[in-house]
Amino acid sequence: MDSSPAHDDSSHEQDTDRDPGVLVGLDGSAASERAFRAGLRIAQQRGLPMRLVGTFPRPVVTDAYYVPTMEEYFETVVQEVHKMLRGYAAQAEKSGVTVTTRAVQGDPSSALLAETRSAQVVVVGKRGRNRFAGRVLGSVSAKLAAHAHCPTLVVPEKWHNESSTELLAPAQDLPSEKSGAAEPLRQVEESHPRSHERRHFANVTRDLNFDSEIVVGIDVETEAQEVLTLAAQAASLLQNPLTLVSAAPLNARGHWYPNTVEHNLEIPNLRRPYTEHLQQSADRVSAEFPELTVRWQFFDGSPAGVLSEASRTAALVVLGTRGHGGFSGLLLGSVSQAVLNRAVCPVLVVPTRGH
Repeated sequence: MDSSPAHDDSSHEQDTDRDPGVLVGLDGSAASERAFRAGLRIAQQRGLPMRLVGTFPRPVVTDAYYVPTMEEYFETVVQEVHKMLRGYAAQAEKSGVTVTTRAVQGDPSSALLAETRSAQVVVVGKRGRNRFAGRVLGSVSAKLAAHAHCPTLVVPEKWHNESSTELLAPAQDLPSEKSGAAEPLRQVEESHPRSHERRHFANVTRDLNFDSEIVVGIDVETEAQEVLTLAAQAASLLQNPLTLVSAAPLNARGHWYPNTVEHNLEIPNLRRPYTEHLQQSADRVSAEFPELTVRWQFFDGSPAGVLSEASRTAALVVLGTRGHGGFSGLLLGSVSQAVLNRAVCPVLVVPTRGH
């Protein structure tokens, strides 16, 4: 490995291979360990190289008296980052994956965003909930999800079932002051019942049980074929069923839909644009991926609520970066923050056209 000077302002590791591959952000935390494991699995399954990036800040010293001490500390930090990267690189190589590493001084979000120009997917871990959780997510995961040039896979904290004789799905990752999702969620229509075997959870309703499925959020007003294609590719690679999901609050004050009771409107007329779009999208996927089990569900409720709830049992949730209608403002406002903050399973965020 290249032993670049410890005070290099940009790189401290070998960095000549710019082949597209799996980019993983590492910082030595448990969150980055999960990201590495997920990235390694993707690289193995798809035969891609890995690119491991470790970042570290340079300390700011305002008093010359402390300069020698801080320089010594800085050297130690650089050495630890190199050591961490070598350890992960050895694991990847042992698994038969080609790997390059790079240690970058500076803001991790900026460093990883620059690297996404030459990656097929970037993988980052989401830290466990604490009083700083919102700031942590906003500083790295959400920035990458909103601005990366390639899809971003956010891997949440590993969950464990609660002690019980019944099989329980994990709760959404909600702030401690909130006990659970408050949104009423109701399935309005589905393409056809599930045909595959799935586990039954004591704390999840049948309609919201997406056990082992790849769930992709579908927007009726925005054509984001790349989102659907990547979701289908993931389902095909993992050999998991694919479920297309759309949602809208059909009978709620304050939303763009009129109150159905007051205006004597029929729910079927309101949901038809969604169900027709979902069926057309499912047909396209089935034609391109005939080996897949593909179905769709439409819910009366908030998109954030449905997708966050789906993440409790799904293998993966896939979203686009932009939308109107049912998934408007994804990664630009409250919907994105809710899904990324509350998701239990990994979330794949795909840049859509025009982003």
